[in-house]
Amino acid sequence: MKLLPALAATVFLLLYPSISSASTTAEVRVKCPIGGKTFKTVEAMSGTQFGTNLDQKPFGAILAPWPIAKCPDNGFVVYKKDFTKDELDRLQAYVMSDEYQALQKIESNYYLAATLLTRMDTPAEQIAYAFLQSTWEVEADSRYRRYAEKTLAHFESVIAKPPAAFDKADIAFYKQIAGEMERRLGRFDAAKKRFDALIGAPDVKGTTLEQVVAQEIELVKSGDSATHPFTYKKP
Repeated sequence: MKLLPALAATVFLLLYPSISSASTTAEVRVKCPIGGKTFKTVEAMSGTQFGTNLDQKPFGAILAPWPIAKCPDNGFVVYKKDFTKDELDRLQAYVMSDEYQALQKIESNYYLAATLLTRMDTPAEQIAYAFLQSTWEVEADSRYRRYAEKTLAHFESVIAKPPAAFDKADIAFYKQIAGEMERRLGRFDAAKKRFDALIGAPDVKGTTLEQVVAQEIELVKSGDSATHPFTYKKP
C-alpha cells in the first residue's frame, strides 16, 4: 500500500481549490460473511479530498477513513468485498474466540481489520496502513497513543524489510509516517533524528516530501505533538 497517491491528490486539490465538494453516504444491506446474518449499515458513496494531514488522513468533504461494515452479532469487520472459503474458515475460528470477542467490544473498526489482516497472508505494508487508518478513527480519545505505537511498530517493520516493489521514494514516505507517529507520541528526539536524515536524502530533495519533512522539523523544534494539515507551498 503506497502513500504517494494520497499526497499527489493533496497537491492537486491545493493547486485547484475551486473543485466542487461532495460527500455522500447510503444505507445498504450487508450479509455477514461469518454467520450469514443480514444487517443494515452506512456506506460511503463519494467524497472530495481537499488535502491531508501529516499522517496522510484526508480532510474535506470526505469521511476518513471510509466506514467499513461490522457485523452486529459477532463483531466481524467486513474489510473487503469477497472472501474465499479458506479465508473464512481461517477467520471464523479467531472471530469467535474469546480474544477477538473482547477486542471487538473496545477497539475501532480499522484496528479490528488490521488485527484480522495479521491472521492472514497479508503483506506487511497493508497491515501497517490499516493500523495507520485506525489512528484516524481515534484522534480525540484515549486509544490514540496505543494505536500510534502499534502503527509505528508496523511501519518500522516495513522500513526494515521493504517489499521488492518499493523504490526509494516509497520507503521515504514510510519513514515520514514513522517520524510523524514519533512526533505525535512526543518522542521528539527520535523524530528529529529521523527527519534530519530524511530531508537530506537525494530522493527527497526537490520533492513535495521535502516540504512535508521541513514542516515536521519545525513542529518538532517547537515540541508540538498535535495533528496538523500539510501546508503545501507552490514553487
